[in-house]
Amino acid sequence: MKKKILLITPENEEINRFRKSQFNNFIQITMPYLAAFIDENKYEITLVDEYNQKVPFEEKFNLVAITVNTSNATHCYNISKKFMDKNIKVVMGGPHATLLPEEVKKHCDYIMVGEGEIIWPEFLEDFYKDNVKPEYICEEVPNLKNMPTARRDLIHKRCFTKGAVISSRGCPYNCSYCNLKQIYCEPFRTRPIKEVISEIKTMKSKFFVFWYDNFLPLLKTPVYSKLKEENRLITEDWSYYNGKTRVAFIPKNMRAEELFEGYMWFRREFYSLKSIYKRIRKSKTNILYNLIVNLGYKISLNGTKNNF
Repeated sequence: MKKKILLITPENEEINRFRKSQFNNFIQITMPYLAAFIDENKYEITLVDEYNQKVPFEEKFNLVAITVNTSNATHCYNISKKFMDKNIKVVMGGPHATLLPEEVKKHCDYIMVGEGEIIWPEFLEDFYKDNVKPEYICEEVPNLKNMPTARRDLIHKRCFTKGAVISSRGCPYNCSYCNLKQIYCEPFRTRPIKEVISEIKTMKSKFFVFWYDNFLPLLKTPVYSKLKEENRLITEDWSYYNGKTRVAFIPKNMRAEELFEGYMWFRREFYSLKSIYKRIRKSKTNILYNLIVNLGYKISLNGTKNNF
């Protein structure tokens, strides 16, 4: 008999408002990727992304899986409580669960610590057989060869932003402000290029987004520890650590409000008509495409507001 599993890509209201204002919004690929490991002879899969769907609290599931990022951790805990209050089992994983497992395990039945390629299938098999452990820890470096293709067919109503693909894991550097070293196994790994290209060819979307927004005092980084020692962290409310709508630390030579205003000034100037024209004039790619993308970013700035 199949068990019903719900996979949730959570998003708190503040970040959701920001995401919905973005011209070129992109999917969160974690849950569609983990869905590819699930044996559909044993599980009936439901995938929900809070970007455009509501969590179906009224439905019955055997298991709810939630991926937890630091900025939405409190929101994830609230989701988990609602299901656990109905005696529905909850498993949590993701970056925040890897960084602060002792905190996260207080809010779920089971926890996944580290990368999931090995421990996620093991957990699913154990849960199906009613022989599950409370904690699964990645102790072996996953091989990125022959990775399954993310279940993009489960993604609900995303017209042109399904173009997210995993091509590497970890980082070869050790920057003081970044916590990738604490989240992922060593060493830095890449997927075979042919496999990445093959996966891209399966996608209907021609739009891809490359992003890196770790410009924060993230957990377990030297910068975070230094700022904490100097009493320069504004809060440990994880919703501030989103890199988009909040400042989580006190700058040395200005107020936090001034830093945020400077950040917004930079974005406005970078996407001013004068700056856009200058870049497009020098661009070697399609001028019309570049104009549309840059104007889209300019429009999206209206969605970022000062939250002080």
